[in-house]
Amino acid sequence: MRRILLLTALLMAGCAANPGKPVAPELRPAELELAEGYRAAIVAENLNNPSFVSFRPGDGALTIVDSANGRVLVVENGEQKPIVEGMATEFWKKLEDGTPAYKVGPLAAIWLSPMRLAVTDAGNPDGQETVAVWQISEQGPAGNKLKLRTNTIGPTGGGETDKGEGNFCGITLMPDGRTLYVCSHGNDKKTWVLRGDLKTGELETALSADDNGIEINSPMQALPWRGNLLVLYSGGGGKDDGLIVEWDVKTGKPAKQWKVPGVLDPMGIAQLPGTDNQFAITDNNWALTGVNQGRVLIATLGDAENAEYTTIASGLLGPVNCAFGPDKRLYVTCLGKHYDSNEGVVVAIEGFVR
Repeated sequence: MRRILLLTALLMAGCAANPGKPVAPELRPAELELAEGYRAAIVAENLNNPSFVSFRPGDGALTIVDSANGRVLVVENGEQKPIVEGMATEFWKKLEDGTPAYKVGPLAAIWLSPMRLAVTDAGNPDGQETVAVWQISEQGPAGNKLKLRTNTIGPTGGGETDKGEGNFCGITLMPDGRTLYVCSHGNDKKTWVLRGDLKTGELETALSADDNGIEINSPMQALPWRGNLLVLYSGGGGKDDGLIVEWDVKTGKPAKQWKVPGVLDPMGIAQLPGTDNQFAITDNNWALTGVNQGRVLIATLGDAENAEYTTIASGLLGPVNCAFGPDKRLYVTCLGKHYDSNEGVVVAIEGFVR
């Protein structure tokens, strides 16, 4: 490992010509621990608890869920432009002194087409959240049209405290172009990944960790993988209990599981371009009392019980979600020095594909 000073002022002309490589204005340098051969830069900033990144079809524009600000942004020619805003927000927890902490709004957004965006409306109370599909207007957020809103998911058998499913944090579209899977956090006694139908708007419980003898909760992100669904579970905050599960979507049963020992709070996962079983994973190192330094890893899912992994970057402040862009860089949302502030950033790391 070697310490590298990240020079984040890139050539604006070259980046404007490549929408897959956006740049934020007036970038500050950041310092990370990067493995040899990797480089990184801040590509968006002034975000509040950023929770998800994706890329618009066609031009590859970086799309960011600016969660605590209740909006979704795209980065075009270095400018961060709201495309959905005014969504509900709430505080997720309270500190010991009763202070509300960790504000969340929409938590995930994926493009269904160049002008249609599915957003998890996660700033509502558990049991009242939905997935909303917006027709995005060229005139800005005021011109957007709501094309579909799913039903909510009420109590699912988690006991008296079960109010229903909430914190819809991870969303993925299956190859059929119709089926969505959504990671949800309701009562920890009953952990679900939900399934949605884009034609009917129906959202239903689909994959239950608890019903299949998996005690680890908090599903964070799901990905289509070899005809099945790969789901990353972060487990308890600050605990070494993260898990990756391959679900057979036909039977609703786990096909294989991998532990990730030494990784405290894995939250984001993205398949490395051109590989079959290698994935970038973010380790948030979660704490409600403040933002800790986290890592980006490369994990290999093989036949062993534990995933093999190497650390690519450390020193990231609260890394959450990640995704590979059309330029083969890994884009990582980071909370910044403090959550519930406009100190969040998106960092792009290159060097995965050589």
